[in-house]
Amino acid sequence: MDSEVLRKVPAIQEFFKIDPDKELAEGTKLFLEAMTEVHIPAGTDVVTYGAECNDGMYIVLDGKVDVLSQKGDLINTLGVGDFIGELGLINDDTRGATVRAATDVKCANISKNLFEEIAAANRKIYGTFINMLYTKTTKLITEQERIKSELAIATQIQEGCLEHDFTEFNRLEDVKITAHMRPAKEVGGDFYDVFKIDDRHFCFLIADVSGKGVPAAMFMSMAKTHIKNYAMLGLPLGEVATRTNNQLCYKNEAGMFVTVFMCVLDLETNEVTFINAGHNKPFIQKQDGDFCMIEAKANLVFGMMEDMPYKEQKLVLEKGDCLYLYTDGVTEAMNPKEEFLGDAYLEQILNKRKSDSADVEKFVEDMYEEVDEFADGAMQADDITMVYISRK
Repeated sequence: MDSEVLRKVPAIQEFFKIDPDKELAEGTKLFLEAMTEVHIPAGTDVVTYGAECNDGMYIVLDGKVDVLSQKGDLINTLGVGDFIGELGLINDDTRGATVRAATDVKCANISKNLFEEIAAANRKIYGTFINMLYTKTTKLITEQERIKSELAIATQIQEGCLEHDFTEFNRLEDVKITAHMRPAKEVGGDFYDVFKIDDRHFCFLIADVSGKGVPAAMFMSMAKTHIKNYAMLGLPLGEVATRTNNQLCYKNEAGMFVTVFMCVLDLETNEVTFINAGHNKPFIQKQDGDFCMIEAKANLVFGMMEDMPYKEQKLVLEKGDCLYLYTDGVTEAMNPKEEFLGDAYLEQILNKRKSDSADVEKFVEDMYEEVDEFADGAMQADDITMVYISRK
């Protein structure tokens, strides 16, 4: 191929350390000129898992390709300037993934045999290639460190926003409450809160922000702050929801949103006023009966559309009753058969463990054990959060 055409591709400039204002180094020029242009129709494999690496390395010049695992699961999507199979030029391993053209694709290609031939004739070509691999590996390591740092920051934000000491609330007569959040490896935006509004009312809530990492953690922090600030003013819960939603909609260019189930318990009347902003419906146990899912009409999630009305709903949480709130990390827990835990099984395990329903810490610990037993070692893909209140 024409080395002058290839040198204009930004990714090639980066990986081969090409200065646009200078002549190409001899090794780089020979390497690029040895490449040929190939066209691959959409749906065709560029490289196939388990195949030999004789076809060598590709550089995407136009179009997109999907990187697929051995099972055919999508791992990544690559585009213009991305490299495919570069390690195949210097080792004898078979392909570790399938790369399939998502669109019609144009690539620059150099076969393994041709690379070995020209590298034997001119060692500068081999050196150029090794330098390119070093640059790429360094970039990947730097990117991994950046992601690791961001995840650490997100974890700190998430953990710093969560209450862990419920002593103040558990001193209340006939009220025991706890909440736990177990993050997935990729930090999401689950959160909860429990706070007194006055001597008669206290608020408890659970929520799940869309997205992962630092953006989700920041959005979580804002949502939690707005909810508490408006609730502490003694506003009706519907107004708390509307004002919080409007604040989260403001300049929300990223289109993030949060599902919320928030409640205010009146300790004198035993009445719970609640708002369901697109969240999973909780389960209630009346006296020593079975747990069952409550009726809770869903309103729009927070952050999507301004000036939305939020309907207040009510239930009675009398002495002897319990209420279990959770995020979709519970019901969407998956086992090795790729089966979801689901609502029906959640109800089943709640009732399996109901003998411990008076002991809030033991009960929540039991529920985490049940989720883990169902998952049977499968990776936790989402945060798993639970809020539990018992009046026994």
